Amino acid sequence: MGRHHHTKILLALLCALALLAAACGSADDEETSEAAELTQEESAVDFDDASGGADDGFAVETDDAMEEEAMEDEAASGSAAPATTTTAPSVEQTQGGAARDGFFGEGEGDAEAEDTQANNTFADYGVRPFVATARDPLSTFALDVDTASYVIARQWADQGVYPPREAIRLEEFVNRFDYGYPAPNDGLAVVADAGPSPFNADNVIVRLGVKGEEVANADRPEASLTFVVDTSGSMDRSNRLDLVKLSLERLVFELSDDDTVALVTYSDGADVLLPPTPASDTNQIIDAIRSLRPDGSTNLEAGLQTGYDLANEAFNDTGINRVVLASDGVANVGLVDPAGLTSLIRGDADKGIQLVTVGVGMGNFNDVVLEQLANDGDGFYAYVNDEREADRLFGDELVSTLLTVAIDGKIQVEFDADNVAEYRLLGFENRAVLDDDFRNDEVDAGELGAGHEVTALYELRLNDGVSASDRLGTAQLRWQDPDSGDVVETRLELTGAILEDDWAATSDDFRLAVTVAALAEILRESPHQGEITLADVEAEAQEIADGGRADVADLVELASRLRQIR
Repeated sequence: MGRHHHTKILLALLCALALLAAACGSADDEETSEAAELTQEESAVDFDDASGGADDGFAVETDDAMEEEAMEDEAASGSAAPATTTTAPSVEQTQGGAARDGFFGEGEGDAEAEDTQANNTFADYGVRPFVATARDPLSTFALDVDTASYVIARQWADQGVYPPREAIRLEEFVNRFDYGYPAPNDGLAVVADAGPSPFNADNVIVRLGVKGEEVANADRPEASLTFVVDTSGSMDRSNRLDLVKLSLERLVFELSDDDTVALVTYSDGADVLLPPTPASDTNQIIDAIRSLRPDGSTNLEAGLQTGYDLANEAFNDTGINRVVLASDGVANVGLVDPAGLTSLIRGDADKGIQLVTVGVGMGNFNDVVLEQLANDGDGFYAYVNDEREADRLFGDELVSTLLTVAIDGKIQVEFDADNVAEYRLLGFENRAVLDDDFRNDEVDAGELGAGHEVTALYELRLNDGVSASDRLGTAQLRWQDPDSGDVVETRLELTGAILEDDWAATSDDFRLAVTVAALAEILRESPHQGEITLADVEAEAQEIADGGRADVADLVELASRLRQIR
């Protein structure tokens, strides 16, 4: 009897294993197996330091309102300080509930998400609460042009996995799209529009669009670029290194003959594969890129030190100086925590060598390291998941934005308590600046390149009887001109005249930004998402695409995939 009992148990276990193997997807899905291959040491990060050191003004300090409101509303709004992180997210989410009539039309409730497991590293920065204007009318944050979070979420969806909420940074979803703001002749400019909120029929959304001046590629100064490429063993998975090589080749063909390119690789240590070489020597540069092979452990510290040493040797006093780091973010030799790694580059950033971090791969990806490096390196953080994204980032955007037009850019909005009862900023949780530090030029903020755009959305609860002539507030920008060193400020008065009463009357650009924000709110389980479902977002995105916005097709695809896998 005992033998038969054990046989039944064995058969049951074999069936369970077979079912588990089927659920894990096809044999060519390498990402799932990566998590099992990693050790705890490979993904270890000092998360107490994940928000930066004492000098990292916008990463460490929280907005005045966030500090006070977090204590009171943490349980209700999820606005805890950004100290919680995850290295192995297991997401089980329900976005159910009846569909709401309103700006997104009707849709069905979503089913429960499947559990997913991966050995990735993301930081949970919480969600901003509503703030009573009478108590704190000022909202201050650093400008940010990162876009990685949206592409990371799309990568998860492409793999049939619901993205973990910790991976969602709303502002990076919104800023992934181009809204065609008018460019100023010099520096930065800000514009505004507003319409009904899809989250609450009694509220409105105000969109602030910041645009940097545009400079033609032919008119920009010479660029000295140093590529620092991760060639460790982890880069051999899922064509990570092949995608980096493709991306760098795209960039080389966009450069001018007078630009220079250097190439550093790192695994157990770091090597200079190509000294600073004129971009006109295209064949030599391409041969060096194509020779990259993965092997060994990941000494990111050595790669950064060697890369910045080379960038300093090739420093162009009158030109553009950039280090471009391409990696899956994993560091398991030398310094591995974000604070320690960013301390290596802060002085070089102050000198004018800016850092662009480009993430690839998933399954043991360290989002925290790459984001913090870009922040402290005065650059930006992007993610490449396929050839299309490589073409977009390296074949067009990166070269056109190489020239920095604003240093330490900040924005401060002062709302009028007579007309605005409460407000909340959507996203930018880890970009907060103390209100009193808006004019403190020792506080590090964000850098914008030529043509860069930043979009910020606020949800407002207006007092009764607000008219077109009533003042809603004032938006102020402050930045340092990189050429003259002068600090510049500009301001825009916000009145009820910018508000459209009907959702259909708002522009395609406005609806696109708010729709993308709604998607992010759902994915990050925001307490402010209301009853909006993924079906609502998909339907609205499709309407915008039908209206001629072909670039929103990515959003439709993402929403559709997420809906299908839930």
